[in-house]
Amino acid sequence: MDYGHLFRRGFHLCAPAFLVYYLLPDKIFWIPKEVLVLIVLFAVLLLEAVRLFTGRIFFGLREYERGQISAYAWAAIGLTAALFFFPMPLVICSVVGLAWTDPLIGEMRKKRKMRYYPALPFIMYFLIVATSLILFSDIHLISVLIIGIVGSIVAISAEKPKTPVDDDFLMLIVPLVVMTLVYWYLSIAGLI
Repeated sequence: MDYGHLFRRGFHLCAPAFLVYYLLPDKIFWIPKEVLVLIVLFAVLLLEAVRLFTGRIFFGLREYERGQISAYAWAAIGLTAALFFFPMPLVICSVVGLAWTDPLIGEMRKKRKMRYYPALPFIMYFLIVATSLILFSDIHLISVLIIGIVGSIVAISAEKPKTPVDDDFLMLIVPLVVMTLVYWYLSIAGLI
């Protein structure tokens, strides 16, 4: 049994726990919560720099990550950018969408069930976006559907290409940018 694989999947599925950020008080022990996020990001990137310099592979990493920035470092960068620069309802969509859709796609590949791709991941991501927007915003239903469809197409498309930038970053930030632009457009058009 590949415990590293199970760890990666479990970590992905639990990633929405990072959204507790929105429930934290503005200051924790007199330190602004934004500064604490930056401290955590700095610690992750420092650990990543040491790992890359020494050529080590930590538990849960894949062998190909030995010589490149790891998925966890890319995810930390993406999550920090998401929390700091994007609207909360869309961040919730993107974080939960990444956390639950990316492992689904990975398991589909691993078990050679790609005949359901991209339909099943698209439906899952869309349901996550629609549910999140209905629960955490006051956006009109037509805008929820538009943002959900566009965000789902972009997220599933961002997962596919193999680039030096990990899909844990791409599936978080690319749909978030596009959904934010669509949200702004819909706001200007008076549809929000």
